[in-house]
Parts: sequence; structure tokens; C-alpha cells
Amino acid sequence: MSTSSVRRILILCVDRDADLTEKAGIKGPVIGREACVEAGVKLLSVDPEEADANAIFGAIREYDRALQQYKGAEVQVATITGDSRSENYADAEVERQLTEITSKFKADLAILVSDGADDERVLPLLHSFFPRVFVRRIIVQQSRELEETYFLLRRYLKKLLESPGTRAYIFGVPGAVILITSVLSVFNLQRYMWTALGGFLGILLMERGFSLKKRFSGLPEVFGKRSGRISFWLGLVGIGYTFFREYMLISKSVVELNPSKLFGTVIVDSSSLITLFMIMMVTGGIIEAHYTGKRQELLLKIFSMASVISLWIIFYALGLYLTGEYGSLAFFLSVLVSFSFSGIVLSLISGIGEFGRTLSKGQR
Repeated sequence: MSTSSVRRILILCVDRDADLTEKAGIKGPVIGREACVEAGVKLLSVDPEEADANAIFGAIREYDRALQQYKGAEVQVATITGDSRSENYADAEVERQLTEITSKFKADLAILVSDGADDERVLPLLHSFFPRVFVRRIIVQQSRELEETYFLLRRYLKKLLESPGTRAYIFGVPGAVILITSVLSVFNLQRYMWTALGGFLGILLMERGFSLKKRFSGLPEVFGKRSGRISFWLGLVGIGYTFFREYMLISKSVVELNPSKLFGTVIVDSSSLITLFMIMMVTGGIIEAHYTGKRQELLLKIFSMASVISLWIIFYALGLYLTGEYGSLAFFLSVLVSFSFSGIVLSLISGIGEFGRTLSKGQR
């Protein structure tokens, strides 16, 4: 398009969400260079980070360029404001102000100075007022879209970090991995690093999949409501001692024994100790249930004791099998004895419970 064919040019800045009105108290249309400079300065004085102020000064710069480029043409600059209530109100207000401007200044060409996609939604409306419409996009350091995205991300990150469960996974899991790696390095056991990390992640996934935390939260009650917490913590201390003992055993025997025998020796030794501590823990619950007269709880704790002994039989036999002291048949018979023992105890408990219920009904 030749410059000679253009007689009147209107440079437009569109503040569709009416920040100029809401923050600076200036309602459009703002017509003329001096009036636009004054409006832009006032808006910046209220909010130095306002992107629409940059758009206003961008329109003023485009106005100065048009005066030099289109020689002989009449050039005007204006800022129009929309409405913050809704898009329909904004479009209606923009149309009203365009009608007011074009009644005074009928332009052959309109140049829209835009700082974002939101303001460019008025383009179909501009085409209905002007034969030709150009768009000049300016890039500002902080636009409304970026600002909203920043605050939205910051809000969600804050909520995530305030959640105990999420915070545990964001900081707890990497912290545990670093701790495991550091401990293994201190004891010169880096070759077991992937095994330890795999076990840790496996436990973590099992906890999430099977809700182990919820299930184990009621574990102290198995050992008695009053004596349960003491027994529970004593048991944990005993298990900690067992792990330390097995570490010392591994350190001394890692060169002398092959992996299978070493693993079997550890199972034999640790299973006996852990079973002893578990029996001590459950015994407290049995005594408490007996003296409180709670028959059902007493029977449940007796079965828990039997389950602990059954598991010990299986693990002890597995350890002897790995060390070569048991053959396949002996290991199979041990497993059979374990399940038979649990079944017999369960049958006896069920029979005692049924007999007690029958006796209670007869007394009534």
C-alpha cells in the first residue's frame, strides 16, 4: 500500500479489561498524544508492572513513526478501554468508544498496537469500522498471561508443599536415598547400593499400594492397649539390635562363606532373635487380655503368637536349607509342620470361642 493513498491514520491501543479505568480512574477514549502520555504515566505511577502501560507507550512510539513514514497524512493516536465485568460488556464498550472516535476522526487505516492475544479479539470489530487494519505486536517483559501463570503455579506449589504427604515424597524420598548412599559409603558397601535403593523403593511402593501405614497403625493394640506401646517400642529396639548383629556377622563372614551359605546363616540367626522379641511383645498383650477378661482379644492374641512361631519355623528351615544342613524334603516337611501348627491352633481357638458362645447362651 503506498503512503500517498493514505490520508488519515489512527493508532489504537485497546485496554479490553479496563485496567486504565480500574487502577488510574481514566475512562476511554483517550485521544491525542499528550493525553495518552498522561494516561500512561498515571497508570505506571499506580502499578509500575502493568503491561497495558507499555502498550500505551508502544502506541505513542508507533504514532511518532507514522508521522515520519506517512508524509502528508493526518495521524491520530487513541487509547480505548473496555469493561472488566465480562467479554460482552467489554466488546460493547469498545464499540461505543470506536463510534465516538470515528465520528470525529474518520481514518483510512487503523494500526492496532497489541501486547497480547486478549486485545486482538477486537480485530473483527475494527474491520467493521476501518477499511484497512494493521497489527503491531510489542513484547513486554511481563504480560498479564505470564503474570497469571506465575501466580497460579506459585499457588499450586505452595499447596503441594503444605501437604504433609506430598512434602514427604518431594523431600523425604530424595533425603532417604541420599542417607542410604552415605551410610553405605561410610561402611564401604557401595556394591550393595542398588540393592538397598531397590528395597527402599519397593517398600515405599508397597506402602502406597497396600496402605501399610494404615494397617500397621493398629499393630500396637495386638500387644495390648496399655502395655502395647511399651512392648512395641521394645520390640523395635530388639529388631534394631538384630540388624546390627547381622551386619557384624556379615562383615566377619563375607570372605569365608559363599553368598548362599552367608544368607542362610543370617536368616537362621536373625529369625530366632526376631521371633524371641515378637513373642515377648505378644505375651504382654495376652497377659493384659487375660486379666481384663476380654476373651475374644485373648484368643486373637494367642493366634498371633502361633502365627509368629509358624513363620519362625519356615524361615529357620529356609536358612538351614541354604546352608546345606537341610535337604529339599526336610524343608518341605518343615513348611508342612508350620501350616499344620497354625491350623491346629486356629481350630482350637475357633472351638473354644464357639463353646464359650454356647455356654453364654445356656446361662441366659
